Amino acid sequence: MLAAQSYPTLTEAAQDLGIHQSAPAIQINRLKRDLGKVLLERAEHCRAMKLAPFGEKVIAAISTVQGQIESQP
Repeated sequence: MLAAQSYPTLTEAAQDLGIHQSAPAIQINRLKRDLGKVLLERAEHCRAMKLAPFGEKVIAAISTVQGQIESQP
């Protein structure tokens, strides 16, 4: 989800990351199922995908944990 959020579509994310087109969607759907909330609002018509409010909270939590890990000696 961290990598995919900077792309307008999951297809473009997969292409740039060199993974199968369905891989990001599968992983995001698993997270959605496990966490019970929508993480991404999918791209529609001329609108790029974007984080849902809960997805923003998840990204913020991941960033906090990453910062804590990186600050450890």
